[in-house]
Amino acid sequence: MKKTRKTLSYIFYLALSFGVVVVASMGYEQVMTARLEASGDMSTWLSKQQIKELMRFHGADVLKVTQDEVFISRDSKWVSVMKRDRG
Repeated sequence: MKKTRKTLSYIFYLALSFGVVVVASMGYEQVMTARLEASGDMSTWLSKQQIKELMRFHGADVLKVTQDEVFISRDSKWVSVMKRDRG
């Protein structure tokens, strides 16, 4: 009887530990997204798709994204290519 109880207890704690790991791994991406949004990083006003399109259109390898504008490097100068619409 004691052996059965000990085995059941072991199985219960093993299942509980496995459940915690599964739930933690499922929520990891949501937590990281929430932290990024809460950090107040204003340079994320462009989507990844918009950034790719701008880079492809201008033939640029690097974009400088600020709170209000997007710049590309041309002849050692930063040239504004897009302004944020706050409307």
